[in-house]
Amino acid sequence: MGRLKFSLFFLMIQLLVPPVRAQYFSTGTDPANIRWLQINTENFQLIFPNDYEPKAQQVAAILEKVYRYGYQSLGTAPRKISVIMHTRTVNSNGMVAWAPRRMELYPTPHQKIYAQDWLQQLAIHEFRHVVQMDKIAQELPAIFKIILGEQAATAAVGAYLPFWFLEGDAVVTETALSQSGRGRNPYFLMENKAQAVEKGLFSYDKASLGSYKDFVPNRYKFGWWMTGGIRAKYGERTWSNVLEQIASKPLSITPVNTALKKQTGHTKEELYASLFANYRQRWIEQIDSAKLSRSVALTTSSPSYTQYLYPQLAADGSLVAYKQSRHDIGRIVKIENGREQVLFTPGTILDESMSLAGSKIIWSERRAHLRWDHADRSVIILRDIESLKMHKFTYDDNLFAPQISPDSNLFAAVRVNETNNYNLGIFNLNDGNLTESYTIGDNDFIFSPCWSHDGNHLFCIGLSDQGKYIARINLKTGNISRLTEPSYADIRNLSYFGKTLVYTSAESGIDNIYQLDLSSRSVRQLTNVAFGADYGILADDTLFFSNYTADGYQLVKLPANHFFNQPSAGSNLVSNHLADLLASRENLILDFKALPDSNYQVKRYSKLAHLFNFHSWAPAYINTTDYEIRPGVSFVSQNKLGTATANLGYDYDWSERIGKYRANLEYSGLWPILRAEVNYGKRKSSYGTIQQNGDTTYQDFSWNEMAYEFEARLPLTFNSGKYTQFIQPKIEYSRRKVSHDSSTPDEFFSGYYHGISYHLYLQNTIRQAELDLQPRWGQAVELVFKQNPSGGVEIANLKAFQSYLYFPGFRRNQALRIYNGYQQKNSGQSSDLFSNVVRFPRGIQQIKHSELYTFSADYRFPLAYPDFSLGQFVYLKRLRASLFYDFSSLQRKNYNDDGSLHSIYKKYLTSVGLEIMGDGHFLRLPAPVSVGLRSMYLPDFKETRFELMLSVQFSGI
Repeated sequence: MGRLKFSLFFLMIQLLVPPVRAQYFSTGTDPANIRWLQINTENFQLIFPNDYEPKAQQVAAILEKVYRYGYQSLGTAPRKISVIMHTRTVNSNGMVAWAPRRMELYPTPHQKIYAQDWLQQLAIHEFRHVVQMDKIAQELPAIFKIILGEQAATAAVGAYLPFWFLEGDAVVTETALSQSGRGRNPYFLMENKAQAVEKGLFSYDKASLGSYKDFVPNRYKFGWWMTGGIRAKYGERTWSNVLEQIASKPLSITPVNTALKKQTGHTKEELYASLFANYRQRWIEQIDSAKLSRSVALTTSSPSYTQYLYPQLAADGSLVAYKQSRHDIGRIVKIENGREQVLFTPGTILDESMSLAGSKIIWSERRAHLRWDHADRSVIILRDIESLKMHKFTYDDNLFAPQISPDSNLFAAVRVNETNNYNLGIFNLNDGNLTESYTIGDNDFIFSPCWSHDGNHLFCIGLSDQGKYIARINLKTGNISRLTEPSYADIRNLSYFGKTLVYTSAESGIDNIYQLDLSSRSVRQLTNVAFGADYGILADDTLFFSNYTADGYQLVKLPANHFFNQPSAGSNLVSNHLADLLASRENLILDFKALPDSNYQVKRYSKLAHLFNFHSWAPAYINTTDYEIRPGVSFVSQNKLGTATANLGYDYDWSERIGKYRANLEYSGLWPILRAEVNYGKRKSSYGTIQQNGDTTYQDFSWNEMAYEFEARLPLTFNSGKYTQFIQPKIEYSRRKVSHDSSTPDEFFSGYYHGISYHLYLQNTIRQAELDLQPRWGQAVELVFKQNPSGGVEIANLKAFQSYLYFPGFRRNQALRIYNGYQQKNSGQSSDLFSNVVRFPRGIQQIKHSELYTFSADYRFPLAYPDFSLGQFVYLKRLRASLFYDFSSLQRKNYNDDGSLHSIYKKYLTSVGLEIMGDGHFLRLPAPVSVGLRSMYLPDFKETRFELMLSVQFSGI
């Protein structure tokens, strides 16, 4: 039994170690010209760009404050950890990784953050992940850490802990230790409510692993209800005890259920059913007892989850909105009399980011940097609905939530620079030039600007240490005043109508639309919905807004005689039973207003001195390029900036029963990505000897081989609205030296040969919808030239071209892919030095050739979305199929002993068939797995063949 458990654990390591997430999990690269600095506190090493130093002092103080209280309910004070600040990107996020061990923060706030400073939110949430991982690492038996290094904790967490716990526990912590937190935010909570009430409870597998058939709230939201509910019912130490038992017994087959059963008497499946049955009953009772607004739907219900966001009222009375669907990429649509018309297809649009005035519509979208992952920017897109003309405005700062002035001459937008300074900018709509800017409060973050009808005032939402408030800017005098008092109840999405402001507020415990009278400062609630209302627009006697359902936000209208029309109960949040209970047990609210002025010592952070960071090792050789594990030993390094990875080890080949020493290094901190590899070891083969009796005997022999490989590639990314273009030139050089040992025949080659290859890859594809099996439109082309220019082997070369063309199918989420490839090998048999670029028909082994042309067509389509579980072993989310046809034409030149051409051999090969694939999860592991069967008919051989297919999509974790 012990051997079986060890085998299972090693299998888990094999599933988790090979992908970049486990060994080389790099989130991307920052610009090469950044000068990095560091601050070392007692518990953190903060690494940041040199211009971020003043804010870095504040971040360091926030982290130290969080450290004192963020670990207590799990009972483990974590070790010192490095924190890397990515300040050049428009991305708003944070993450904690464990191989190597570090925290990464993206400090640019977005327009949907709740009523707490973004850096404080990040610090609490991400530090809790540090505590979780460190607790597992500290509780693991020492033998696993000795054998595997830092990746031991990664393997244990990935194999055993559900991701909903990791994220749910962090959301619980951010809520319990603050006045706000997502656990108090109705926008965050409404998806599970709507799904449970309108569609019933899903199975545990569906609720935790997702579905292609139905929309399922993500692991943050599901995790809040699960982790918080268990902690509230069974005590503060429940999860701490569960983690201790999981880590101390890593060879258990079902450690989470075993630990939960011991702590609560129930498995996680039983706890899910019990908790959500109670939640659902409570939610239904709340809805039944409420007097709900009787709105009129303006959009037809869709069989798939569809959302209409950021609605704008056009001059002709129609509505313009941003439409999101799981079946389609985002579109800007016009809705009139129940009919929809697609106006534009934007790129990756940013939150709360659309405004319409006259025929002009403006939004902000993300554009990737040409080279650097962490240097993407926001761009402002201006389109004319009538003329279809487009203008693009780019700035040094990131701009959010653009709003066109009533006279269509200006636009206002929230500006965020790389040092977290915020202001509200006013720009000329014709040339995009900045004309004026306003800072709100003490560098308070700004949301949702809107104009008064006369263009003399701007209104916005500000975020201070005490919460969110509404502010007014007098554009004639420059005076800035607060219209409401700060509150931790979330407010967002301002719009102006007739000396009133309409906005979304969470004060009732559900997002509803409110109206602020600018004269009396009185506030009244206009809607009373079941789950959530947002993006209110008041026009005469009608309120238009987006009403949330289990199938997404739907556009509705509410006549004035159906307004809820209740005075505001106050700007504070109503009681949230679960959040309040969890907070009361912490008995502490982190007060960041009392942070001391910090003056930590700042030092230079040398990229060269920190190039290597060996964090993990294993009694196996791990090929991170091909995601393979083979017998041997490996030592793995990745620097903290994610720009340098290295692997040292011994790789044993079972087939040849010999091994090689390998070392490789890749550096991505420059514009070209550079890779070098060296390996040394023996190779094996055999030769045949014809005996006097005519029999052939084979003699094994070996030789020594030293190989060097160098590569330089330059990946370049271009965004153009709904399309993404990618170009990558690459050059590779290899040199191999062959020497004899005692068993090598004298006539066997001795010396060296080297090769150079040139690659150019070009791709243009449309963005994919969530349920698309491949791009609906696109092109990809690769040109390859390989040569053996000199050395101990005669000169040879290979020329190749291959392309993929993508087309939409007959129905949604279906697609056709066409492949064409041609390659030519020159200069006799030495051309076999080069591996093939162009593929052969499926089911047919490669045949020696000098020229090869291949055509292939694949038609891919979904079959069903069964959401079927077989215990805890298999969860099947989707069945899909692909019809294919492959054809190859090849020829081979045969030579005489003197090198003259003897003959030309030609061959035509065909393969047709069907692939059936199932997408889902094994053993409830987070990485999606695809398993299927390929059936092929080979007319040239009159054979039918079958192949099993398996792939693990580690990028889907």
